[in-house]
Amino acid sequence: MTRLRQVIWFLCVGMLVTACGQEGEATPTAVPPTITIPVPTPTATATAPRPTPTTIPTHTSIPTPTATHTATPAPTDTAVSPASTITIAQPVADAEIMIGQELRIQGQVMPPLTRPLTVRLTVAGGVVVGQETAIADAAGDWAVTVILSPTIAGPAELAVQLEGTEIGTAAPITLLPQTGADKSFIILNQPTPGDTAVAGHTILFAGRVNNPVNETVTIAVWDQDCTGVTATQSFTVSGGNWIGYSIISSQAVPGPACAIAYTGTPGQPNLREVRIPLTILAADDEQAIKLQLGNNGEIPFTAGQNTYLFGIAINAPEREVKLRLEADDPARPSGLITSATAYANQYGFWEIDLAIPADAARGQALLYITIGSSDATYREIRLPVTIQE
Repeated sequence: MTRLRQVIWFLCVGMLVTACGQEGEATPTAVPPTITIPVPTPTATATAPRPTPTTIPTHTSIPTPTATHTATPAPTDTAVSPASTITIAQPVADAEIMIGQELRIQGQVMPPLTRPLTVRLTVAGGVVVGQETAIADAAGDWAVTVILSPTIAGPAELAVQLEGTEIGTAAPITLLPQTGADKSFIILNQPTPGDTAVAGHTILFAGRVNNPVNETVTIAVWDQDCTGVTATQSFTVSGGNWIGYSIISSQAVPGPACAIAYTGTPGQPNLREVRIPLTILAADDEQAIKLQLGNNGEIPFTAGQNTYLFGIAINAPEREVKLRLEADDPARPSGLITSATAYANQYGFWEIDLAIPADAARGQALLYITIGSSDATYREIRLPVTIQE
């Protein structure tokens, strides 16, 4: 049994003991890095309710008419109309930009207008990581240099808005961390942009960190368009690849959310953070059926030994996760090597030591992981693997 296997087992037992002793939602738990793996202390933060907006009456005064008043001529850019267009020429959509540097942004507004253009870069949750104002020249061309924040990476939006109007345009880009042996940075490989998570269930994290501040990494899920904390966990790691998981509060608000991983102190120059947009689903949402393998990288399969596998299976019928390892050989269409069944816990987490027979044929094989049987519930993972001596 590997060290990761032992720790995850103890964490799962700890979660079940905690769940039995409390009422209500489970406390988030994380699996720390594969290098040094202490048992983390749950630090779930309850989501504070949003304040109720208060309407403030607006007093309207009636000006005294003046007989000699002469209207001011309209400025030349009153030709603004829905037909006016703004384009971004640089950077191109889906460009990958390194944070902490100057970024040249340019484009055109037609017809040429003299109103200022607000150029803004934001990451998940609407956090602004760079902003400047541009003025188009007589030909409608505009350009500006934005200094990007060195702290936050991840999918971002580059937006340009004509001041005082609804006319604008936007393009997706990706902000990359500054990497290097002497740099402090963090990368989040899992979850990925557009992933879904389920209230009251496990979410898997995986990434890499270099020179972590105080050798600490924090993972979190924020709901309500990244404004309310619904799961958070910190753990110790000196550097390198790490994996973890947390349990999202059962009270999490379905809708736009984000997964966050960071090292350093929020609001301080030493912060290094990555944000990934995702969507939280209610536990009873018909789309909230999820099967995922938590192992990262190449998984060792050795004849005569066990292979530890883990992941999540949310809303799996009977909580069953079926595994089947077959020879990847067209000449042996029914070359079953081994099979087994794992069972997900109440938070959707599952794990198993899959026994590989000593006489298993060496070479290429296919690992099938499935849940459900009907069109509505069936999910499948098909993974090519290699069985070694």
